[in-house]
Amino acid sequence: MQQIAKWGDADVIVYVGCGERGNEMADVLDGLSKQVDERTGGYLIDRTVIIANTSNMPMMARESSIYTGITVAEFYRDMGYDVVVIADSTSRWAESLREFANRNGELPAEEGYPANLASQLAAFYERAGRVTTLGGRTASVTVIGAISPAGGDMTEPVTTDTQRFVRSLWLLDRDLAYSRHYPAVSWTGSFARDVEALGLWHNANGHLGWAVQRARAAALLAETDRLTSLAEIVGAMSLPGHERMVLLGGRLLRDGVLLQNDLSANDGFCSAGKGAALLEMVLDVMDACQRLVKRGVAASTIEQMDLTAVTRAREETGPADAVGVASRCREILNRLEELQ
Repeated sequence: MQQIAKWGDADVIVYVGCGERGNEMADVLDGLSKQVDERTGGYLIDRTVIIANTSNMPMMARESSIYTGITVAEFYRDMGYDVVVIADSTSRWAESLREFANRNGELPAEEGYPANLASQLAAFYERAGRVTTLGGRTASVTVIGAISPAGGDMTEPVTTDTQRFVRSLWLLDRDLAYSRHYPAVSWTGSFARDVEALGLWHNANGHLGWAVQRARAAALLAETDRLTSLAEIVGAMSLPGHERMVLLGGRLLRDGVLLQNDLSANDGFCSAGKGAALLEMVLDVMDACQRLVKRGVAASTIEQMDLTAVTRAREETGPADAVGVASRCREILNRLEELQ
């Protein structure tokens, strides 16, 4: 969340700590106070509003903290600023709604939550959007809500109702975190409903075919997951050459595009142009490997080739150096052609 606050294209950040532990809120305050703002050169806390509502505060304070945060965001939006609201977490906010409803004697719905939980969530998220102010400026409010379902149950009411109204979901995967793959965002459980709009944006900014490449990457990851399960049973060496190249491409995609080092000053941020170039490089390399297999080159020969230059490109090129990534891609493809 601090990375979103640090690198997000927003003028004002509103962080709502709803039901958080006191030490966690202290860590957030301390971290934002020391985090250098890349936009202004000062500290990130200078353009951040924190709504601190710790878990030991009254129930009604927890219930009102979310509304306070979105109202503050709308105040700055009406002044012409782009604002991002980070609500952590809406699950604890929903728990306060459940507790308040029980005290009022309302009939409980699923898992004891009030019957109007879905409408309450919808009323909160629908306050996000892009507007034209009375002064003629274009401003916006973006809402990022964290959900912490008990026991990781993705079928509980807060999670299922939220997915009905939000435009995208980043599902954090515990297995990815344990394997030190950060950010630990699952590519199977996450989704976005604005793919078409993003594709048009990329086309307008000079990267044609981004939507097709994204679809290919999603298919590659899904096929890699399937083949990984199969390889654990029969062994990767037993698979045909083209399937072994899929496993190789999936590994390059995970390590070269989806992995990111938050502690690296160079890799902590990646522009949209560089991200698209990294994706294009991995897909081009995988296509070249598939062509070599079809021409009779042994899969083991390709696997033994040093392709770490693909995974190192994200750290060794600048945060916006798409040209450097393309140059490295050409070098790798030339080396692959020498295997013929």
